[in-house]
Amino acid sequence: MTREYEKKDPYKIIDEWDISESDYQVIDGRAIEEITLGANILATGGGGDPEIGLKWAKNVLDEDKDIVMVQPEVIPDDIQLACAATLGAPIVLTEKPPAKENTKKIFYEMERYLGRSIEATFPIECGGVNSPIGYAVGGELGLPVIDVDGMNRAFPELQMTTFATQGVPATPVVTIDDHHHCCVVDMGEKNKVAEDIVRNIAMKYGGISWIGCYPMTGKELKETGVLHSQSLAWNLGKTVMEARRKHDDPIDSILEFLKSDRGIPGAHIFTGKVMDIDRDFGSETTHGFSMGRVTLEGMEEYEGQDAYLEFQNEWLVAKIDDEIKCLPPDMIALLDPETGEPIRTDLIRYGYRVKMIAMPAHKNMRTPEGIQTFGPRYFGFDVDYTPVEKLLGIDRDE
Repeated sequence: MTREYEKKDPYKIIDEWDISESDYQVIDGRAIEEITLGANILATGGGGDPEIGLKWAKNVLDEDKDIVMVQPEVIPDDIQLACAATLGAPIVLTEKPPAKENTKKIFYEMERYLGRSIEATFPIECGGVNSPIGYAVGGELGLPVIDVDGMNRAFPELQMTTFATQGVPATPVVTIDDHHHCCVVDMGEKNKVAEDIVRNIAMKYGGISWIGCYPMTGKELKETGVLHSQSLAWNLGKTVMEARRKHDDPIDSILEFLKSDRGIPGAHIFTGKVMDIDRDFGSETTHGFSMGRVTLEGMEEYEGQDAYLEFQNEWLVAKIDDEIKCLPPDMIALLDPETGEPIRTDLIRYGYRVKMIAMPAHKNMRTPEGIQTFGPRYFGFDVDYTPVEKLLGIDRDE
């Protein structure tokens, strides 16, 4: 039986922080749709089915629970935060959707283990599932959601965050299965060991685990997170939806927004049709990861060229003919040319027509520790990291 979690009041918490109304925003149904779309684009082909997290967040709102997003700079240094997420094979999540009882137990056990109350939460990544789950959890438990995450994209492993590469441990991690069985993993600063253990636990759970992780203070969150990543996802989603309403080119709209709003020089690097897919849907041999390679045949101005994409849950490496165009942690998105809808690694099919864009990762992802943790050599590619701007010959505004 699930232990009772004491639901909090986000407005009471905000009042105790003594911050102004201009420093937080109330998230409604339209906002969560826009945030989820933007996060799904930034998720670089991974992050799971956005409908799962989106439906949960909307159900929370339908129950008249408030979801409130707070700007990171104004939160107190000494508050306790933690996040909730899913870990495991994305395809399994469609068969084992989220349950509010799991989340309540995650935070109950985290508070019990830490010996103090959690006052706010945040999404671990910009992903189709884990972004809206961050908001659903905040609304369900009465916790403010902070405008921050750990990568401004999605990545497949627990330790692949700016938090971990800048000294904040992922553990203790609370893991919950769909029957509310619980395990706490505390490996201190051994984040990769924690990832291996938690992933093995997820496989024993049946392929997916609900986790609570990255407990930290407000000061640590502000110093190590990707600040305003959720606002970026929100405004990106708004941009795509507006392009659809106006029948504008969504790909051009995305690139123009990223450049004008954040100085991010994204580039359209290929248009083509899917000709071949070699994929393993998260088996025991791949430890729950969806892995493989996609081949695209060029169309329009790219006719006569071929593109190749390597992936592990997310798109990792893009080549056009034999020339590398993007390497992790920089970002690749395959988008529907008509709608701008991102095409995930678990959904892509033979014959799909796509446009490929590439974008530079956040500067906190490009530190030496970051490149060691989630650069191309970590994923087994025998090549040193080169920034996408250099590979494509484009400039980035500072």
